[in-house]
Amino acid sequence: MSAAIYIHIPFCIKKCNYCDFSSIPFNEPIKDRYLKALMKEIETTPFAGKVETVYIGGGTPSLLAPSEVEAILNKLEQKFHIVHGAETTLEVNPGTINLHKVRALSNTGINRLSIGIQSMNPMELRFLGRVHDETDSRNALKWISRYFDNFSVDIIYGIPGQDLAGLRDTLTQALGYKPTHISAYELSVEKGTPLSYMLAEGKIMLPGDDDKIAMYELVSDLLAGKGYLHYEISSYSRKGYHCRHNMNYWMRGEYLGFGASAHTLVRETRLRNIQDITGYIRLMEERGRAVVEEIILTELDRVNEEIFLKLRTDRGINADTISTASELLHHLEQEGLILKKNGWIRLTEKGMLLSNRVIVEILDTIEKATVIPV
Repeated sequence: MSAAIYIHIPFCIKKCNYCDFSSIPFNEPIKDRYLKALMKEIETTPFAGKVETVYIGGGTPSLLAPSEVEAILNKLEQKFHIVHGAETTLEVNPGTINLHKVRALSNTGINRLSIGIQSMNPMELRFLGRVHDETDSRNALKWISRYFDNFSVDIIYGIPGQDLAGLRDTLTQALGYKPTHISAYELSVEKGTPLSYMLAEGKIMLPGDDDKIAMYELVSDLLAGKGYLHYEISSYSRKGYHCRHNMNYWMRGEYLGFGASAHTLVRETRLRNIQDITGYIRLMEERGRAVVEEIILTELDRVNEEIFLKLRTDRGINADTISTASELLHHLEQEGLILKKNGWIRLTEKGMLLSNRVIVEILDTIEKATVIPV
């Protein structure tokens, strides 16, 4: 098999106000036990074969020492065939690195960093609950651009109080360091987060739909003007620098996940590791396996996932997959939301803006019109 690998490092200095990912405050003894459990899971996995991409996410994996990152990559190389030129990414928080650490990371086997600056506005950073400030971001970008030819910058738009001028300033500053990739995410409200409580209690107001559309269009237009390709709803890259790891997800390629809450998809079977970090350590120590859910996907599951994932990208989906929605597709094409070409269907720029609506309509139509054995 040929697959992508995701490694979850669940430690943070503190949880951001909008985050619902699996993470806990950094603790050295727990971290050591977690890494030992992680190494055991990699070593004992029944899967083997070629690996095209490795992505170490979190959490805040840049809290690890470079030697620990290198040890993870070495363990993967002992178990799998990491192909020449594989993309190996580490997520980085600007408040957790310095020049020495960036230089050391460049010698570990990591060849791509993904840095979450989110904003260059101090008030927005404080609202989001980030542990870094705009000076940390500038320093981190300066160091990273010196030692890495390939790096991505994450920003967030739709923050309460954010305006177009502030968003433009964040983008302009980030672009000054010549990142090869930018991900721009609309702020989402996840259940159980401090952000959700603030909203429920009326302490904050999110920007209206018109404001968020204007922000989305600003991002798309500004980055297109700078030569970035809009290859996925939230993703922009220089030519040849799309995130290969994420593209594997969106194209429904196979992937292996290691660590707490990690997911695996192999031969149309989805596996999920326990989310609780101490529970993950305990299961690996006692049983040598942390999988708590195994689902064999049906044909309907596969089709729905193909629609939901592939339509996020500029590659789109084979028209045969959604041929039963031909009448709807005609209307969407008339609205300028999709483009048909050479047997493939993809979202237009306007379609990407309204992707939730378009994808849900297609999924609903397919489910009603098609009887698939389950």
